[in-house]
Amino acid sequence: PYGIGDLIHVSNIESDTVLEGSVGWTVNNVTLFETEMTWLPTMERCSVSNGSLANSRIINWKRSPTARFVIFLIFPIDTSYEKLEVFKLAVEEYLKARPREWLALNAFRVNYLQGEKAWMRIEVVVQHRESWQQVGTVLDSKGNLMSYCTEVQKMLGIQYKAPHVPIELTMDDSNNNNNTSVKDQFLAGGNYAVSSNADHGEDSLIQERSEQSQSEVFRSLAQAKHNIRV
Repeated sequence: PYGIGDLIHVSNIESDTVLEGSVGWTVNNVTLFETEMTWLPTMERCSVSNGSLANSRIINWKRSPTARFVIFLIFPIDTSYEKLEVFKLAVEEYLKARPREWLALNAFRVNYLQGEKAWMRIEVVVQHRESWQQVGTVLDSKGNLMSYCTEVQKMLGIQYKAPHVPIELTMDDSNNNNNTSVKDQFLAGGNYAVSSNADHGEDSLIQERSEQSQSEVFRSLAQAKHNIRV
């Protein structure tokens, strides 16, 4: 299922693969009894018996089609549908500005809600023009897209911020007098308290521009980013 120079991922056949893409090995040599490989992240080399590989799942990146992966983004649970549509439009404009880098936006949907912490997770499925064999190029493009998405979230004021939770630490010691300093109380195991209750500031909203539509605003932002392949 592989040849010399192929990038592969070896895993237990009963385990699931990850949606973000799997980290793998480069095949250096194949003999009748063993396969020599290099672990891509650290360039460590190893030899594995072909018998053990026969019982494993092997993903061949070179023989895989154009790379497709999922980016998970966290939004406040009260984000309006209109803002999500604007955000989706911004992502589409980013991909259109790089026709030799990206094929398409395959999906944009909510896939999980966390009511207690007031956030929802958006699943963004995108498809690259390169195969997973060109993993460096694919991961660079993915990182640039994630950075762009963060900037758009800031502009729209829809970045998730964890709720501020008051912190109170208390120790009781009847032997301490009231004039003891906080430092002394801490060292002696006495009474002290620390609290944090910062006020929430309203998220900034994107400024309206009468001379440009929202599509043109995000098209300009997408084209201004670096690493454009046209």
